[in-house]
Amino acid sequence: MVEDRDILINWWESYDHMLVPNQELLPENGQSGLVIEKEGRDRFEMITMLIEACSELAIELGCRIIWAMTTYDGVVKRCKKLDHNVLDEKYNLIYTHHKAYENVVKKQKEGKANWLSLFKL
Repeated sequence: MVEDRDILINWWESYDHMLVPNQELLPENGQSGLVIEKEGRDRFEMITMLIEACSELAIELGCRIIWAMTTYDGVVKRCKKLDHNVLDEKYNLIYTHHKAYENVVKKQKEGKANWLSLFKL
């Protein structure tokens, strides 16, 4: 996990205006989280998959609604593609509950693995 954290820090630092979050703000003090490897996939497809995974995991963990803020047009575009609600203001407010909830219920009915199953609780 230390190697992954170093990769993430380098990635965060490569953007001039992005702050590196404190380790204690990361899942399990920076020892856990979701990472999607590229393996020939389109970068934007991976970002969309990660947003979808985080949304569904939050619902599986008991969240009923998910809120986020961003100024990145790319993130807004991916969230809109996932049918999340986006308020177009100076800072875009993103929230979802219905789409992620529907995806979790559908996967449960189909007997498919969920995101929560990836973590030891």
